[in-house]
Amino acid sequence: MLILYSIQAIMNKKYSIIFLFFFINHFCTAKNDTITSIYNEGKFNTFYQNKSIVTDAITKEVADYLVYDFYNYPAHLFTWALKDLGLQNKNNELIIVFKSSIHDKKTGITHGLFDIIVPGITSFRNIKVDAIVTKTKLNNGIIKVNANIIYSSLLLKNAVATVQFIPLKNNELQLVTNANFNFGWFFNFFITKKRYKSIVEWRIQKFTDNLITECETRMKNEIKKSSSFPK
Repeated sequence: MLILYSIQAIMNKKYSIIFLFFFINHFCTAKNDTITSIYNEGKFNTFYQNKSIVTDAITKEVADYLVYDFYNYPAHLFTWALKDLGLQNKNNELIIVFKSSIHDKKTGITHGLFDIIVPGITSFRNIKVDAIVTKTKLNNGIIKVNANIIYSSLLLKNAVATVQFIPLKNNELQLVTNANFNFGWFFNFFITKKRYKSIVEWRIQKFTDNLITECETRMKNEIKKSSSFPK
């Protein structure tokens, strides 16, 4: 299959170089991902980055797709951006069950409703979370998707997360996620530094990697569509 893709890409000069870099990045280079978490005075900060080879057009598509789904079809995020994060998995230490979401176009606020379950300890029903999600493209080509939790009835005092789609040379994309959490009274007690790694940190990494996967999947599909295998 890889040989087939190579022949197809070479037949189209526009994508031959892109595919070459994609192949090298995916199979021949060391891992580009790094993650760091810091705890200070009740606040957690996690920084994670990873790289891939995709065009600027696909990068924009995925950033738009992320914000569009959040506004209009948040449940659909569990099929790609939030896939395999275990948020609604009964085997996790902390279970977050998505119930509903309404986006107010006038205010820009998305009103979410969740159940939060700490297995064997307690459950919290109908937790309200209000968030503002925005997308900005800077003059240097960086696309920033920012999520600001402005209200949570229990889970968080406040939280801000930013995903940056940073274009580099040769169609290389650096994806950087920076997340800051200040938990509410119960979760500030429950989520210790050790639990933070097992509950929160790996999900930030997985979410970012899911965005990379979506970019790479679209890249492969674009190569297939733009190339024709000789009959």
